[in-house]
Amino acid sequence: MLSRFTPGIVAGLLLISTAGGQTIDQYEVKAGFVTSFANFVEWPPEAFKSPHDPFVICVLGRNPFGATLAGLVAGKVVGNRALMLRELMDVREAEGCHILFISASEHLRFRAILSSLREQSIFSIGDTNDFVSEGGVANLRIENGRVRIEINVVAAKEKNLRISSRLMGLARIVK
Repeated sequence: MLSRFTPGIVAGLLLISTAGGQTIDQYEVKAGFVTSFANFVEWPPEAFKSPHDPFVICVLGRNPFGATLAGLVAGKVVGNRALMLRELMDVREAEGCHILFISASEHLRFRAILSSLREQSIFSIGDTNDFVSEGGVANLRIENGRVRIEINVVAAKEKNLRISSRLMGLARIVK
């Protein structure tokens, strides 16, 4: 599902601290990853109700991205689908989401949240040490000053999500 919208997933591998000592907010980099995943994952046809449905990125819990994620989504298209951002306070609102970032504010409920999403083709993303081990599809963690991707291939397969080899080549694979 490649498109005209490619903010550059490799940019997320940049150091969080730049050469000039300036610090880049880790959530600016992670927002780039979240939006880029739409280009590197294929959803089953039934994940969309019609050919004109938007591609929906959701954030569950406290939004750590501020306005950054909204800015990256605004006016963008993936394939022939407009990108749309929704903020959720309850997992029951997740129907229609294609990518769901589950905030660390929901840490104590990860297992219950992920269990409730079991039947849906949602690419779930977190950024805590145990997210993929709890059943999440992708985790964005900081390692040596860089944002790194972990992918739970079993969780992705269970959700009928096909992840491109390009993304798999950048990720640490967790089974």
